Amino acid sequence: MTSARHKRLVGELPGDPARLHLHYGHGHPVVPYDFEDTLESWYVKVTYGMAGDEEWEDEGSRAPAAGTEVGHVILWRLRDDTGDSGWEAADAESGDLEVIAAAVLGRSGRAGYSAAFEKAVTHPVGDLLILDRVHLDRAWRGFGLGPILVAETIRRLSGGCCAVAAYPAMGEYPEDREQVTEASRRQAKKKIAALWESIGFQQFRRGVWLLDTALRQPEELMLARRAELHALSADFQRSGLSRSGPVDAVNVVEDGSEVSVAPRTI
Repeated sequence: MTSARHKRLVGELPGDPARLHLHYGHGHPVVPYDFEDTLESWYVKVTYGMAGDEEWEDEGSRAPAAGTEVGHVILWRLRDDTGDSGWEAADAESGDLEVIAAAVLGRSGRAGYSAAFEKAVTHPVGDLLILDRVHLDRAWRGFGLGPILVAETIRRLSGGCCAVAAYPAMGEYPEDREQVTEASRRQAKKKIAALWESIGFQQFRRGVWLLDTALRQPEELMLARRAELHALSADFQRSGLSRSGPVDAVNVVEDGSEVSVAPRTI
């Protein structure tokens, strides 16, 4: 069984992808300071199973121990009703967030969304969810898992948000950054953008991509990615990898673009 979304062999999976879990974390002081009220951070931990799931582990399995962290997703919620400048809040956090804020907000950062954003989004009223970084351990990359993890995360955190924004860029660099050419950087951004397009993001402007939460398409694409995950898990189970080491692997093909999946935002 093959899929156009995958390139690595099922036999290379370290464990059953259906056992991945997402854990949502957000903390803040009781009394907000600086831009705490305006820019809200979320850290979503990706684990293989959950601590205490040891009964599911088969003797001799290559899978990580239950509860082992194998990746994470970082997002920000930019609130539109606090009186602070959204642009200043984003700029104070990072250059990547500033790029997104500059593309979607009005000139002052306090006057709401820009005319271009209001034209691009169905209902441009509400907060903005920003996809900042996505990381998977190398053993889990190349199987198309990044998009489904992000889609599931967005489903849980986008309530009250009129859109989700991302700024695709390289998230990992070699030790010698001089090895990275402008051409390779553009290619990496193109691959990452293709991942987000597969769950409903569309190109906006200034390198920023938007997912319109009012549209039905993102939900349909998320369901398609879920089906792919179920198929990948079924291939893994049929191959017998959950009970032993590698056997003759089922060939699953991919576009090779899983990279570090960071819309650097990543």
